[in-house]
Amino acid sequence: MAQRLVEARIAAGFSRRSDALNRFTSWSPSTYASHELGRRRFDSDFAEKYAVAFKVPVSHLLAHDLYSAEETKPTSNIVRLQRPRPNASFPPIYQSFNTESTLPLLGQTTGGPNGRFILNGSEVGRVFCPPMLEGVEGAYAVRVFGTSMEPRFKAGETVWINPHEPVRAKDDVVVQLLTDGEDQPTESYIKEFRSQSSKVLRLWQHNPDEDESHEMVFDNEDVFSVHKIVFHAV
Repeated sequence: MAQRLVEARIAAGFSRRSDALNRFTSWSPSTYASHELGRRRFDSDFAEKYAVAFKVPVSHLLAHDLYSAEETKPTSNIVRLQRPRPNASFPPIYQSFNTESTLPLLGQTTGGPNGRFILNGSEVGRVFCPPMLEGVEGAYAVRVFGTSMEPRFKAGETVWINPHEPVRAKDDVVVQLLTDGEDQPTESYIKEFRSQSSKVLRLWQHNPDEDESHEMVFDNEDVFSVHKIVFHAV
């Protein structure tokens, strides 16, 4: 499925993944990248969206062996693709991430309840750069602190952040807050973004302690930054 998605994009005139994402701005770059790279299978809803964009049959993207009569009917706005020949090799060829492209892993100080921690801004190491963050200025990674976001994130996992990616409801984010009149952030959280109005920022945690609530609300005047998490790994 991933290979067919890549071939459909290229056949539609988008030689690079970024070209398609710039054209179809409603798509999530991280989700689309995971579909092209085969890290996540896409369902029929995504397949229909990609089929319309790249002008190919839905069944081709979903790798169905037989097309329905409706899909095989010639139309003026569909580009018919030939089935790709198998290109598998035996034994399998190992392919690794590009180790030449890395991002800074920022250090942190443990904080307190609700998974609070403090980003000290210092670089404590380098981690590989996922494809969706190549060339993104200011991208960085941090470690997950605490268990407040389990099972989504476990303590000690690494999360990668795109500070320029627009944030939408249910995105995972790193939030930095100002406290006590400070001009630099003194608190940080890894949470699920719910909403942000002119007055407050609302976050959600999946696994709060007994004396904590799932929802967290902060005044907008205390919010220093809200950065989207686009990748994570153990």
